Amino acid sequence: MTLADFGAEVIRVDPPPGESRRSDRADDQEEVAAYSTLLRNKKSIIINLRSEEGQSVLYELVKKADVLLEGFRPGVMARLNADYDTLKEINPRLIYCSLSGFGADGPYALRPGHDMNYISLAGVLSLIGPRNGPPYLPSNYIADYAGAALQGLIGILIALAAREKTGKGQFVDISYVDGVISLHAQEAPNYFRTGVVPRRGETMLTGGVPWVNAYKCKDGEYITIAPIETHLYENLCRAIGKEELISKQFTTQEEYEKIKATLTEIFLTKTRDEWFKFFEDKNTCVGPVYYLNETFSDPQILHRKMVEEVDHPRFGKIKQVGIAIKLSETPGRIKSPGTLSGAHTEEILLEAGYSKEEIEKLRKSGTVGFAE
Repeated sequence: MTLADFGAEVIRVDPPPGESRRSDRADDQEEVAAYSTLLRNKKSIIINLRSEEGQSVLYELVKKADVLLEGFRPGVMARLNADYDTLKEINPRLIYCSLSGFGADGPYALRPGHDMNYISLAGVLSLIGPRNGPPYLPSNYIADYAGAALQGLIGILIALAAREKTGKGQFVDISYVDGVISLHAQEAPNYFRTGVVPRRGETMLTGGVPWVNAYKCKDGEYITIAPIETHLYENLCRAIGKEELISKQFTTQEEYEKIKATLTEIFLTKTRDEWFKFFEDKNTCVGPVYYLNETFSDPQILHRKMVEEVDHPRFGKIKQVGIAIKLSETPGRIKSPGTLSGAHTEEILLEAGYSKEEIEKLRKSGTVGFAE
């Protein structure tokens, strides 16, 4: 998605109908695709990679490709005759990025998994939730997007930069678990240094101290505070009229409980939005716990264009999540919403050098497919 947002031609190679292992849904698939952030700005071709003819079509696309990205378990692409060793013979400049749960090798390499499995093994899930309570499951932001997708993007960009010097492509091996572990920039160094195992609800960033926490407000909603730096904590205490708490920021667990009780009582005196407004000029760290409808109507979010509208031929104006990376000279843009699988099969094959007669033969043989 990010590469496509910034101008790369991205072609999704989708499987023939019925081959996807995902559950079928009764939703309007054209509408789902249109609103999908991850499908935008991309073209789609359906290729049956189980057939030799289909593999030959892929080889034609690979000849002109800079990057191939795949997300199967190790060994699958080799069975399809589309592994790195095969494709680098066709295009030595190819950057081949493989995303898999546990990486290309190791004792767990062939195991299946999903986000919660990866973040639990990587030690992140043990840090999310209340002290002495069960772990809380976040959405699939951590392993899927931060652990694998962003690490994959970084790996691809580094490999492209290296190719400018060496002229050669390379294999980029990305593990969801490895990516999550790399995010342990706070807790892992402390553990390595002290040997103390961090536990949810006990460390500074997981609710272990009262000044980095979430508090219930008068309306039943929540606000977060995080004045970790001393001067910001002092500003918080002064703002709420509790300067006597300043000297107790780093003391004992008993004092922490007293501070938390005081803050709990105080935050119940105003609504979440009243508190957010109250603190706007107090130079301390607070944030409302928003639902998505509130996030996408917040003035800061709108100002930063993190909600954009795109024209769709059937649905008219539709909303998309905006582009987070802001470049002054070559900004990204949303050129087109997501489309159905196979929407660009003919276009892509024509660009690859196939004639219309050849494309029709490939269609009749089931080698390629088109959007229904």
